[in-house]
Amino acid sequence: MGNQISKRRRHDSNSSTSSTLTVSDSLQNGSSLSTNVFKFTQEFYPHSPTEATRQQGEHYLLKHIFQSSHFAPVDDILNKPDSKALDIGCGAHASWILDMANDFPNCTFSGFDIIEPFSLGSDTILSTHIPKNCQLIQHDVYEEFPYNDKTFDFVHQRGMQLVYPIDRMADMFHQILRVTKDGGWIEFVELDIVPKRAGPIFTKINSAVKTLLRDTIGKTMEGSSMAKRMEEIGLLDVTSDYGSLPVCWGGYVGKLVYEDMLVIFKHIGPVVYEYLELGGEYNPEAYEALLDSAFDECVEYQTFFNSQWIYGRKPPTEGENGSALLSPTRKKKKDIQI
Repeated sequence: MGNQISKRRRHDSNSSTSSTLTVSDSLQNGSSLSTNVFKFTQEFYPHSPTEATRQQGEHYLLKHIFQSSHFAPVDDILNKPDSKALDIGCGAHASWILDMANDFPNCTFSGFDIIEPFSLGSDTILSTHIPKNCQLIQHDVYEEFPYNDKTFDFVHQRGMQLVYPIDRMADMFHQILRVTKDGGWIEFVELDIVPKRAGPIFTKINSAVKTLLRDTIGKTMEGSSMAKRMEEIGLLDVTSDYGSLPVCWGGYVGKLVYEDMLVIFKHIGPVVYEYLELGGEYNPEAYEALLDSAFDECVEYQTFFNSQWIYGRKPPTEGENGSALLSPTRKKKKDIQI
């Protein structure tokens, strides 16, 4: 399996599902969930030099595996003057959006994250590397996106599988559809959080992480289910595929995946430790010894994760069958002019 790319799958969005865009709102317990996610995000992705290096390395690792930073057929669109793209959950160090903004200088890229990107100016050296066509803000994904309706030609989201519980996905799609132009493209790249061919120790650690996620924000979305959900809400030309990320084996890629995962596991050690049933208070030495055993096991079992990518196209507001897109129901906040 390794880092081989499977055959692309094209989903026939018109055969069994309507192109009607029907997305209901899901706003229960929004403020408490947002608080939990902010705390949880800081634990998983702290604003630190180590995490900055990890995020940048992960971006170029995925770019190497997929041989691209994006999958939707948007090159011609993004090369046009006045085109606009959005990155949801860009991360504190915004690696994807900075790379794309350099590749497509005619396009204006906007990105937001619940953690302040680059501390918005306090990281002076880092801020000087932000391209002029790149706009980054701090914003909570559970609040209404601060952009006008039908603003973006391309909306991208990656690595948010640890942020969205399943019962908030309807609201996520609601906001994404609202800010996407008619005929615009929507793309997700999400890691399956359940490993393949995992041994007992690695399985134990990942089960503990899943339980921590469930207790913190609820059952999270899976990348493998996104294509079906995109078809259900009426997106057209839905296409998906995946790449496999070997852990600790498979040459240089496996080494990079190991280094990426090790940093994250160390970030969350103090909060996931109690779920591992090791007894007593957090013991860094015992925890790191468990991690070493788990990663050694990955070589023996040839463990890997699948990273899913999915894209689809938004039909006209009235729908290609005459149906209307639901209007947002939340209180309107001041929009950011792009």
